[in-house]
Amino acid sequence: MTTHTAQAQELGKHGADYTYAEGSPTYWRNMHSTRPNDFVFQRDPSVWVYTKEVAQRTGMPLEWASDELKGVAAAAFRMEPDSKGPNCGWGGNPKACKWDQQCVLELYFDRQAHVLPWDMRRQVADFYWQDVPTAFHFLPAQGYAPAPNGDKSRNTEGSPNYPSLGRSPFTDPKTGEELGFAGKGHEGKSRVIAYDREMHSRYAFVRLDGGCAISKRSFPNGDTVQLRRIKGLNVATDSPVFHELHLPSSWTERVGQVTQSLQQQDHDFYKGIWNNINPQGDKK
Repeated sequence: MTTHTAQAQELGKHGADYTYAEGSPTYWRNMHSTRPNDFVFQRDPSVWVYTKEVAQRTGMPLEWASDELKGVAAAAFRMEPDSKGPNCGWGGNPKACKWDQQCVLELYFDRQAHVLPWDMRRQVADFYWQDVPTAFHFLPAQGYAPAPNGDKSRNTEGSPNYPSLGRSPFTDPKTGEELGFAGKGHEGKSRVIAYDREMHSRYAFVRLDGGCAISKRSFPNGDTVQLRRIKGLNVATDSPVFHELHLPSSWTERVGQVTQSLQQQDHDFYKGIWNNINPQGDKK
């Protein structure tokens, strides 16, 4: 008895059901499939939003492009099982196992339009792009040759510190104080667990840990995230804003479908455990 998360795009859709910008790359279109077909494909596990320019450059569906996206070129949310493995033994049953889920938010910034306050004392990158599913869309040449549209990518080497980076790769350029990402008006900090400020000739990459609470219900008008000074374990709400990005409600609604699916799975799992250990008691 094991429970996993369901990775969802738009159920019932196939890659051929979407529309794409004319002349855009076709490298990874099969990854957008969610209905059975006569071939094996690698499924894109993320919920995307991006600019129309990103859709043109990467060949991703125009249905997920939004003019309401601000301060970032693309954002991708997904849930994935914790790498430490499942927790087993629920209700005294060694076969009753449940994976903890990690929510990640991966951000792609336009290096020309979104000038971020990077800490230039830090190394250029701290991740292996092969470990990041979303990177395949942005690295069609995989570091070895320019793509047809001229985009170039770098074959990034990882750091022995990955994925525990310690300090944030962003600092106040005047004071050197550490900066962190948090929701507008909130102190809670989203930890940077991977980054590459020169991953691509056009884009920089940041991966954040956290965000399982993102949903249309929690953020009916979308989600605004700010880069501010870190104070203790949190981000100071009265600090100057060094960068701000807005993720539209059309995206938080789709993310909410994924998070609510996980909540229902958790509910059903615990309900089954309770009913198994209380066969004569009140059913949940």
